[in-house]
Amino acid sequence: MIGIVFLCVLLMSSLSQAEDVSRIYQLDEITLSEAEIGEEHTTPNASVVIPELLTQGISSNLDGALLRQVGVDVQRLQEIGSALDDDSIKIRGLGARRIILAVDGRILNTPGTAGGYFIDWPSVALTNIEKIYVIKGVSDPKYGNTLGGVINLVPRRPQQRPYIEAQAMKASYDTEKISLYHSWRPSGFEYSIGVNYVNSDGYLRNGLFEVKNLILYTGYNLPWEGKIKANMSYQWLKKGFIVNNRQSKDYDSPNYEAPQDSRYPASDGEFMYGGLGVYAEDGSWWKRERYNLDLGYEQVLFGGLLDIRVWKNYAEREAHNTRRALNRVFHKKWFDDKSYGIDGSYKIAKGIHDVTFGFDYKRFKDDGDKNYPDDFRAAFQQGNYVNSKIVGLYLMDDLQITKDITITPGIRYSSYEGKAGPKGREEGIRDISMDGIAPSLKLTYKYGKNTLIYLSTARAIRMPTPPEHYWHYSPDAGVNTADLPFRKEDGLMIQGGYKAELPTKTSFQISPYYYRIKDFIHFDLINFVSYNIDRATLYGLELEVSQQLGMGLSAFVNYTFEKTKTEGNPFVDRFVVLEDRGFNEIPAVPRHKLNIGTQYKGLKGQKVTLYGRYVSSEKVIYNNNTLYNTDLRVRTRRPYFTADLEAAYPLTKDIYVLGYVHNILDKHYQERFGYPAAGRNWGIGLRGVF
Repeated sequence: MIGIVFLCVLLMSSLSQAEDVSRIYQLDEITLSEAEIGEEHTTPNASVVIPELLTQGISSNLDGALLRQVGVDVQRLQEIGSALDDDSIKIRGLGARRIILAVDGRILNTPGTAGGYFIDWPSVALTNIEKIYVIKGVSDPKYGNTLGGVINLVPRRPQQRPYIEAQAMKASYDTEKISLYHSWRPSGFEYSIGVNYVNSDGYLRNGLFEVKNLILYTGYNLPWEGKIKANMSYQWLKKGFIVNNRQSKDYDSPNYEAPQDSRYPASDGEFMYGGLGVYAEDGSWWKRERYNLDLGYEQVLFGGLLDIRVWKNYAEREAHNTRRALNRVFHKKWFDDKSYGIDGSYKIAKGIHDVTFGFDYKRFKDDGDKNYPDDFRAAFQQGNYVNSKIVGLYLMDDLQITKDITITPGIRYSSYEGKAGPKGREEGIRDISMDGIAPSLKLTYKYGKNTLIYLSTARAIRMPTPPEHYWHYSPDAGVNTADLPFRKEDGLMIQGGYKAELPTKTSFQISPYYYRIKDFIHFDLINFVSYNIDRATLYGLELEVSQQLGMGLSAFVNYTFEKTKTEGNPFVDRFVVLEDRGFNEIPAVPRHKLNIGTQYKGLKGQKVTLYGRYVSSEKVIYNNNTLYNTDLRVRTRRPYFTADLEAAYPLTKDIYVLGYVHNILDKHYQERFGYPAAGRNWGIGLRGVF
C-alpha cells in the first residue's frame, strides 16, 4: 500500500516544476528563503518545527513543541517538569545520549558527569527560538555520528526595526507562564533579550516545577567582513522529586493502582541518587543555577568563511530530602558543571566543491559535592567523579555533480578519554580511552524546486558519555555491571527519503531507515546501569502528508513505524526473571505512532485546531519502582489515543487570545511506564507582537 502511494506521488510530482518556495508545515503554509531551500538540499533528513505556530499546552517548552512530529517519541514522567530524567524525547527510539541538542550549532548537552549530565527537556525555553531543526539519524560529520539525531534551535535574527513579543498564560495545576522577547539591529550592532518564567504545582505527588530563563545575544559586524557574536544564558530551576503514590509497589497487587494520597493519581516515584536516601518523600526538591557562555568570531578569509567559538558552562545544584521514617535530613550540593570547550570550522566553495574542515574539543568536568550543616551526616566535601576529554576532527565536501545532484562524502575522527577523579577512584571507577574513524556518504537528487530524493550511509561510532562511564562501574548502581565489558558502539546506518510539494498544495514525505550496531551501549534509567548489548538492530519508516484544503481548512497525518531487535543482552540474562529472558528488544520503543490534525484559519487570523495522537503498546523492564531489585519483569505499557483542542483569536491586529483543552476525552494513559499522564487540562493566555 505504501509503495503504491509512493509511486503515485512520484508520478504527480514529475508533472510539476513550480517556481515558488512555499512549503506546507503540517497545518500551515510557510515561505522559505533561497538559503533555507539550499539548506534543505544539503541536509535533507531534517524537518522544521516553528514554535510560533504552536499554542502547545502546560509544557510550552521544547518537549511540547516536538510532541506531534513524525519519528519523535515524547515520553515524559509528567507533562510539566520532572527531575532526574532525560529520555523524555527520543528520535527513532533513541534517547538523549544519542541526540545532540544545540543552539545555533552550539552543543548544549555537555555538562559535567555523574548526576549532572542530562538534557532537561522541560526547561529548554523557546522564547528566542525561531525554528527547530530536527535532523534524524547521522547528519554531517560536524555533528558527530550520533544515531538518534540533532535538535538544533535556530535563534531569531534581530531586524532593523525594533521587535517586542510578550506572552502570558494561566493553566491547570496552578500553572503560570510569562515570556518576553525583544530584539533590534541598529546599524552594525545587533542584540536580543529573552525572558521566560514558568511555575506549576504539577499533577503528580510532589511534582512542583519552577524555572526562570534569561537569554542574551549581542553581535557586531566589523568593517573587514568579520563578525563578533556573544551569547549568555542564565537559568534558575527548582523541581520536586515525584514521590511514590502507590499503596503497593507490586505490579500484580490489587493495591498497585490505589493511591496513598487521594489528591494525586497512583504513580511511581523518582529515585534520589548521590546519598539522598534513595526514595523521595513529600517536600523533597532539587534546584540548580546554570550559566552558559560562548563567544564566537566569523571572518571571510581567502574566499571562505572561518567560524571559531569558545564556550564555558557553570552550574551548581542543591538537593534536599527529609526521611521522616528515619528521622534524617539529606541536604547536599553538587558543583555540577565546570565544562569548557572550543570548536571551529572553515568552509569554502571552489568550483563544484563546497568543502568544510572542522574541529571540536570538549572538556567535561565537575568539582564534586558537599553536604550542608543540617545534613544528619558529619560534614564532608568530595572531589569529582569522572573527567573526560573529547576531541573531534572532520572533513566533508558537498560535491555538486550536476545542478540537481549532490554527493557529500565525509569523514570524522573522534576520541574519548575518561579519567576517574578523586571520588571516582575511591569508588573504583576505571579510566577508559577510545577512538575511531567514521566515514559517511550522502547522495541528494533535487527534481525541480519541489521534489527531493536522498540516500545516505555512515559508519556509526559512538563513545560513552561521562555518566555512562561512571554508572557502568559505580557500586551505587541499581545492579552491579562493573565486571561486564564496556566498549564503544560500532555500527552501520542506512537511511533514505523522498519529499515532494505538489501543485495541489500537498506536502508528502517518506523516510525509511536501517541501523545495525555492534556493542550497543544501553543506559537503563530505571536501575541506573550502563552496559553493552552485543548487537542491536533498528529499522523503521516515517510517513507524513499535509494538505491545504481551501476555505481556511487544512489537515495533516503522520505515521511512524519502528522495530528493534537485540542479541546478547547480559543485563536481561542476569537480572530478568527466567520466564521473561526471551525479551530481545530495546525497551520502551512503541511499534506504531500516528498523529492527525485539522485546522480552520479565518481571514482575521483566528484558528481552531483539533489534534489526535495514537501510540501503540511498548515493553519495558520494570523493577516495581524498587532500587536494587534483581527480580526484574518485562511489562507492557498499554496503547493510548488522546485528543487535543487549541484555538487563537485576534483581539486586535497585534494581540491574540490563546486557549487549549488537552486530553479532552479525559483518557487514563501513560507516556512513561509507571507515571500517569495529565487528565483533561486547560489553559488560556494572551500573546502580543509590537
